[in-house]
Amino acid sequence: MTEKRYKYLIFDADHTLLNYLADERAAFETLYQELGISITEELMAQSRRYSEETWTEAGLYNVHEKRIQETYHALYRSHVEGIFEKIFAQFGYHGSVSAKEAGEKFLKNLEREGIACPFAEELLSKLCKKYCVCIATNGLSPIQHGRLRRLKAYAKKVYVSEDVGAIKPLPAYFNKILSELGANPCECLMIGDSLYSDVAGAKAAGMDACWLNGTGEQNKTLFIPDFEVRSLKDLTKFL
Repeated sequence: MTEKRYKYLIFDADHTLLNYLADERAAFETLYQELGISITEELMAQSRRYSEETWTEAGLYNVHEKRIQETYHALYRSHVEGIFEKIFAQFGYHGSVSAKEAGEKFLKNLEREGIACPFAEELLSKLCKKYCVCIATNGLSPIQHGRLRRLKAYAKKVYVSEDVGAIKPLPAYFNKILSELGANPCECLMIGDSLYSDVAGAKAAGMDACWLNGTGEQNKTLFIPDFEVRSLKDLTKFL
């Protein structure tokens, strides 16, 4: 691959450019301070566990399913209530704030500027001088635009699924990007950590895809990326 092959680099956000787990922890801590709940490692560990649990129960990982594609953003907003129902029950919170209200406050806390993954800002600052860089992410508009506040300075455009009206991996999502950029799919490289949304969606749209496989897991899906890297820094070897 040469740098002349691609004109457009399209980066995923969470677990690619942004450290979602760090941002989530900060949002939890801010909420618990507001509610007067003592912050312990047990509380934080259970918050992370219940966040993963309710996300899975809501089916939000199943982006390939039609039902999830049609209700993704509503499910995203509603699943957090379940986190605090479980937290409040386990830790005996009996304050005036309901689990639903706590979820709404938590989502609001997530709108703050996000914590970038290692090397993300340095990489984007270099690549934006040679390529048209875009960021493409599933999620809620206020949260993703807020968290990307710093990094979006290096991007020509940020595409958040709630704005687009479709989620990755739907063709409508990627077609929106191609249409707005006036780009040919063969000129684009999608870079992200998800085989199901980033790689599958890009390949279906005719784009090349690079899988950011930070954990070195085995690909057990039918979605085959054109390239695979372990870190953002590895991209500098061919971009």
